[in-house]
Amino acid sequence: MKACALGSMMLAAVLFAAVDADASCGSSSCPIDLQSLLDLGRSSLDLSFQYIDQNQPRIGTRKAHVGEIASEHDEIRTLNRLTNLQFQFAVSPRFQLALTAPLVSRVHEHRDTESQEIERWDFRGFGDAVVQARTRLFISEASPHPSLWLTTGVKLPTGARHEASNNSEDAEVTIEPGTGSTDLLLGLTWQSGVLRNTALGGPMGHSTLIPWFVAASVRANGRGTNEYRRGHELQLNTGTEYPLSSRLHLLGQLNARMLAKDDPGHTLEDRDLTGGRFIYASPGIRALLGHGASAYAFVQIPLYQHVNELQLTSKVNYVIGFRRQF
Repeated sequence: MKACALGSMMLAAVLFAAVDADASCGSSSCPIDLQSLLDLGRSSLDLSFQYIDQNQPRIGTRKAHVGEIASEHDEIRTLNRLTNLQFQFAVSPRFQLALTAPLVSRVHEHRDTESQEIERWDFRGFGDAVVQARTRLFISEASPHPSLWLTTGVKLPTGARHEASNNSEDAEVTIEPGTGSTDLLLGLTWQSGVLRNTALGGPMGHSTLIPWFVAASVRANGRGTNEYRRGHELQLNTGTEYPLSSRLHLLGQLNARMLAKDDPGHTLEDRDLTGGRFIYASPGIRALLGHGASAYAFVQIPLYQHVNELQLTSKVNYVIGFRRQF
């Protein structure tokens, strides 16, 4: 029946994005839970694409202009196009393994304050791979069978580094596809649902299980290129999915990200230009294509952005993807 099909397809989870986040240059990924599309009892292959154009300088919570705070170079723009391929293998109904391989396409521009020369990087390279495991700690026998999941993982230093600019200068460590660090991931996810009448019909009439989740995740970053260490990260996420028809579902999430300041290590980066707090609303849609396949899209709208000193932020983020379960 439709209600059971929806409930089985929509077990929600939070896993960290495989690509790096933050820094004054605006290197970033979307803080969004793409794993909520999973049926945890089946293996899957997911291909997603994120588009993040960070062209809005910001000081604290207000908009700013390029160079408003004096620095060695003035950040102008970072355009991120991130492609993630993830294979998830369901070892059992209680345990999963996942491997994520990212491809990073990035354009970055800044102006040298001494020479006033515009420096530009335009590169593509493999990012850092992520290996994750997910274990169900608890499931209730009472309907709708709420459950608690533990996610652990590690980001490996597999990504490309030392990308050169238009004048053959190495890119700042904060915008390179790979960080050179080994990072640890840990998360808890509570999953549940509610029965509501919808347009779907079945043996139980129009009563349908509407799933929802609440999750918290932390990321502890190690030292990477030139001993640079990105600030530790906390994410809080909640979301749900509502069926408009048997083939078309509405998606909705709230996503919060808190980033500590970076440790510049042996680089000349300014740690005071890193870290911040962000809250996003992420409405979306999903189309069920049949035979275990679906396509989805999100628009991520910032509700609150507070950065330390002057940093680049985006006005809106976009995520599209295709998933095949088997």
